[in-house]
Amino acid sequence: MAYDIYTAVAIQPEVKIVKKRSDIMDNLKRCLELIDAAPQVQPSAKEGFENNWAPIKLISFPEFFIQGHEGHWPYEHYINEVLVDFKGEEMTLLANKAKEHKVYIAGCILERDEDWIDDGYFFNTHFVIGPNGDVVHKYRKLTVATHYELAVSPHDVYDKYVEMYGDDLSSFFPVTDTEIGKIGTITCMDGHFPETARALGMQGAEVILHPLLTEPSMTQPMEIWQSMNKMRAWENVSYVVGASWGGLNGALRPKTFAPGKSMIVNYNGVVTAYADSPGEAIISSVINLEELRRRRVDPSRNFPTLLRNEIYKKIYTDEVYPPNQFVAQSPATREARDPMETIRQFIDKDIYKLPNTVPSYLKK
Repeated sequence: MAYDIYTAVAIQPEVKIVKKRSDIMDNLKRCLELIDAAPQVQPSAKEGFENNWAPIKLISFPEFFIQGHEGHWPYEHYINEVLVDFKGEEMTLLANKAKEHKVYIAGCILERDEDWIDDGYFFNTHFVIGPNGDVVHKYRKLTVATHYELAVSPHDVYDKYVEMYGDDLSSFFPVTDTEIGKIGTITCMDGHFPETARALGMQGAEVILHPLLTEPSMTQPMEIWQSMNKMRAWENVSYVVGASWGGLNGALRPKTFAPGKSMIVNYNGVVTAYADSPGEAIISSVINLEELRRRRVDPSRNFPTLLRNEIYKKIYTDEVYPPNQFVAQSPATREARDPMETIRQFIDKDIYKLPNTVPSYLKK
């Protein structure tokens, strides 16, 4: 059954940092409880998921929602305590919950994949589970946060990735056509690059899921998160669902490192649901695909149909951040992820101007 009107939910959990593997299940159990509670906190509240004029059909969780994250974690901690397999118990429990409520459940995990782990690679993977319990969508985060993540981007192993999955746009930015519309996903740092959401918009994505940023980008005076999600929705004529953490427990970083701010934005760039505080929260908003599709056949400010690609492609002719970073280097350290060499090239090409006082690290 196709739904042209339904409710999307963003769940904002307080996430416990995973110090030992059992912590993952603690996080997951609470997330499963919050799924059960979702119908009670939507504007047209019901006790259950069905018999609603716009039934809940999509539930989105933030990045690291069952694993948490610390920027100082060593590689061995990821391998021994943190990584999750799609065939494991955690994903089975989420699949069972999707079947129980007949909904799509989305989230992000640090993924152990048997095709990659022997080479030391793991991914930050955004997934969507369908109402039948199957994983219907999987996206590997392209723009990993090089300053503290150890997950590998498909770009870091580009040649092998292309050999295994192909070189189409959809190989890197999949869009999945479902009964609740065309769904695409980006993750956290990806949102700083309009190309990532544009890659989804150019494949017709109607709902883009984009969790989460961290401080200081979410509160005044910056509020980059809010501006980012509004622009990604506006420029691609799509809905954006942005789930965030309500708090980070047991971490070295402040508990409010991600201070709530979960949000849902419509295709006009208007915020229709917002959690304007830290702590646990569930927000929801109606997704009206009929309205969206009617808007998309209006030629006024129809940005995806106005792209001058013959000219824009000149921006992307030259290599910038090099691919295949981890073919010859270990993914176990953060050293190879540093864009310092590219910064030096920008200076050499007179793209960037040196400051009057040159930092010592540029002299190395």
